[in-house]
Amino acid sequence: MRQLNINPKGQLVSQALYHNLGILTCVEDIAKYDMIYIYHHMSVGDELRLERDYSNIFQANQIEVFFKGFKIGMISKKSAGIICRLMDKGIPVSASIKGMSKNKYMPLNGLDIEIKAHVN
Repeated sequence: MRQLNINPKGQLVSQALYHNLGILTCVEDIAKYDMIYIYHHMSVGDELRLERDYSNIFQANQIEVFFKGFKIGMISKKSAGIICRLMDKGIPVSASIKGMSKNKYMPLNGLDIEIKAHVN
């Protein structure tokens, strides 16, 4: 989590400023899911789909990341809380690939994404 618009009390700023929200974060657990099957189709700028994960009762704020229907990982726990609050308020969010780190001929070992909130 690198860029956040929060006030000193830790609460999100007013809804009028949500359009300025641009969170750069990483996708965790990419080795556990379908990344190995699709990493060679991914490139910087590609759109990703975010979905809330309600299946884990011990962690309320979890967000899954999908690329073309394949689950590639989870949003880092530090960023997920803020993004979940936006989603719960009905504010649409989008994600795109900002950077990938990999060794030649190997699957990805890191994926940075940018998450934006869309307010009219």
